[in-house]
Amino acid sequence: MRISYSAFDTFNRCPLKYKFSYIERIKVPQKPEFYFGGLVHAVVQEGLKRDPIIPSLEELIKYLEDNWSEEAFPSKQEAEQYLDFGKNMIRNFHSSLRPGLRNIVATEKRFQVPLNEKHNLTGMIDRIDRLPYGAFEVIDYKTSKKPSIQADVDSDKQLGIYKLAVSHMWPEAKDVKLTLYFLKHPMQLTTTRQDSEIETLKEEIIETAEKIESETEFAPKANQFCDWCEYGHLCPLMKQKFHQSQKSKLKGQNETEEIIKEYISAQQKIKELEPKIHQHFDSEKIERFFHQEGIVTRGKNKKLTVRKKLI
Repeated sequence: MRISYSAFDTFNRCPLKYKFSYIERIKVPQKPEFYFGGLVHAVVQEGLKRDPIIPSLEELIKYLEDNWSEEAFPSKQEAEQYLDFGKNMIRNFHSSLRPGLRNIVATEKRFQVPLNEKHNLTGMIDRIDRLPYGAFEVIDYKTSKKPSIQADVDSDKQLGIYKLAVSHMWPEAKDVKLTLYFLKHPMQLTTTRQDSEIETLKEEIIETAEKIESETEFAPKANQFCDWCEYGHLCPLMKQKFHQSQKSKLKGQNETEEIIKEYISAQQKIKELEPKIHQHFDSEKIERFFHQEGIVTRGKNKKLTVRKKLI
């Protein structure tokens, strides 16, 4: 199978999201930040592809404005805010350009790397430079609001994939530098990868590809990005939250909310009482308590069970 970093990351983060996106290909509205990031990248590529005769800053900002769609944002105010962000990013990008001082060998370079006889790794790299001493440098432009920290860059699997791809396309590369350029700030963070790290990553990608091919359940997996998932309205773990604004229209919604509230309160009360029960059992060296309402028993795993008294 063909597998990209995005597919690899999506499946490991949540198999159900992978199914929605890559198997069922369910179309969802594009998020403003994705539209924004895509357009800024297009402006950056417009500047890079004309090296060493780069366009003026005014030309690049005009390119941004001419392709800008206010309709991609929830409000005019948010659209204006993003447009200001975009202009500042383009200014930062333009000021970093040094025409003729670097040998840009590829921009938006697509790659396909055989992992084994069954699986191929695919993707695209923003920019690849050949450095004077025989090394190569990958530059990946980022439009995120916050920059990463060095530790995250050193463990970033997408950058490892870029190293694998460059080494495949340019076997003569003596070394490969991997750089994230954060356009908003601006700042660059650079890292490298050892061959052993790339081999480990390669095996991990192959293992993920095998799991995808054999997967039948594609169960949802809760993670830190669930609140922002574009498929939240379809996910059994999140759709109640996404549909909450329509709760008054749902039959029995108010009754269910009261039941859930009572259940949560009961669970909190149980958490408060269980340590006290364990303390008593330990002090009296007992594992069962007979009460007029029923029997509480502590099992081998210290789990308490209740058997209510039959009337």
